[in-house]
Amino acid sequence: MQFLTLLTTAVIAASSAVARPGDYTGPGDYTPPAAGCKPGTYSCAVGKYGQQGWQVCNTSELWVYGGDCPPHTACYFNERNQSPYCI
Repeated sequence: MQFLTLLTTAVIAASSAVARPGDYTGPGDYTPPAAGCKPGTYSCAVGKYGQQGWQVCNTSELWVYGGDCPPHTACYFNERNQSPYCI
């Protein structure tokens, strides 16, 4: 009986932790897709509080905020290798 209770609790906890498209996914808000993005691509972005950072396109073709640039830096996108850099 204890095993069944433990298993049920684990299943409920796991199902509630699954992220769905549009859910809050990081330290900043995601940027809605502009006609869908290409999964695995990156770009510069502005975080929830106006700080410079980057975002990545997930498999649902939604931009997800990836992180903040360090203080006193800004995000620059390198067109040659299609990557954002905080410099």
